[in-house]
Amino acid sequence: MRGTLTAAAIALILALTWAVRLTLFPLADCWCCNGQGVHRSKSNPKHSRRCWWCKSTGKRWRMGRRVWDRMRQKHRDAH
Repeated sequence: MRGTLTAAAIALILALTWAVRLTLFPLADCWCCNGQGVHRSKSNPKHSRRCWWCKSTGKRWRMGRRVWDRMRQKHRDAH
């Protein structure tokens, strides 16, 4: 019984920590351009192009934040 409560408490603490991190830091570095906003050519370092994934911002919304925003939007639409 004690082990189950400990595991539940740890899971709750991890979930709360995850939720706080999503609230405080909703953006992460873009995985496609490594947060640079542009792709650089390996053969010619002067040549670059805009990152289409992050639209040259270098940041992207975290997956958990996108899910949270969708759930919140559905709740708003329902009420």
